[in-house]
Amino acid sequence: MDTLELKNFVLGELFTNSYLIFDRETKKAIIIDVPYPCAQLRKYIQGEDIEVLFIALTHAHFDHIGGLKEFSWPFYLHQNDLSLLNDADLNGSALFGSRIVIGREPLKYAAKPLHFDSYPIDVIHTPGHTPGSVSLKVGNWLFSGDTLFCDSIGRTDIPLASQESLLQSIHEKICVLPEDTVIYPGHGPSTTVGREKRYNPFL
Repeated sequence: MDTLELKNFVLGELFTNSYLIFDRETKKAIIIDVPYPCAQLRKYIQGEDIEVLFIALTHAHFDHIGGLKEFSWPFYLHQNDLSLLNDADLNGSALFGSRIVIGREPLKYAAKPLHFDSYPIDVIHTPGHTPGSVSLKVGNWLFSGDTLFCDSIGRTDIPLASQESLLQSIHEKICVLPEDTVIYPGHGPSTTVGREKRYNPFL
């Protein structure tokens, strides 16, 4: 982890966090979630001569997938969110008048960890906000998507969401992690597992 660098870009009309993780020595990288527009992200990647290996999606709501139409890199998605890619009502884009549909076929997360360079990425299935929501753990960093936020949790008043599943995911799969695990959510500031266990009113 000593040579890994993390850059956060707040993009799109819902101020979605897009995370670029790259090795300062090899310049190889992954992106976690790609909102639209994403010119700021593209400019940084080109300016730093970074080689993006793939995009890892935490879930398939429009504010996390819109930038896929701008990039040709392969992308990963949990199989339970496949239906959202091609349905503007399910991915939420229809509500904002954009009707985002992604025609490309994703790579599907498997039970074993992903890797970029020598770094493992643990894929933790955390359904609730969507059926295929995942949290992605790289070292001590946890990218929680819209499952868990600083002082809040993901919405469940939307199609295919379940508050029961969301809270179960948080308690059984996130709260069991070391308390110093840093949480980087899909929106808003970072936090830690320990802080959320103590202060999050929804937990």
